[in-house]
Amino acid sequence: MTIATVTGASAASLWVAFRQGAVTCLLNPKAYMFILAAYPQFLLPAYGPISLQALIMGAMIVLMQFMVYDGLAVAAGRARDLLVAHPRAIGLIGRGAGALFIVLAAATMVR
Repeated sequence: MTIATVTGASAASLWVAFRQGAVTCLLNPKAYMFILAAYPQFLLPAYGPISLQALIMGAMIVLMQFMVYDGLAVAAGRARDLLVAHPRAIGLIGRGAGALFIVLAAATMVR
C-alpha cells in the first residue's frame, strides 16, 4: 500500500486554502453557541471593565486556536511525508487498526 500523488489537479495556493478554511470556521454556528454559553461566566465586573476582559479573553482564544490548528497542520504534513517515505508503515498502521477493531469487537461481545 502506498500514498499516491494526485495528477491532473493543481494544489490551491496557501492564501486560497487559508481563506476557505477561515470562511468555513466563521460559518460554524457550534463555535458561536459554545462561546455564548461558556464565555459570560468568566467575565466578572470585580476584575475591571467587562469590554476589556472580553477583548483579552477573545485574543487569548484566537491565539490558542492558531497554536492548536497550526500544530495539527504541521504534524499532519510531517506524518504524510513520513508515510510517503516509508510505504511499509502504511500497511503496519492498517493492520494495527484492524487488530484494534477486532479486539474492541471481542470486548463488546463479552459484555
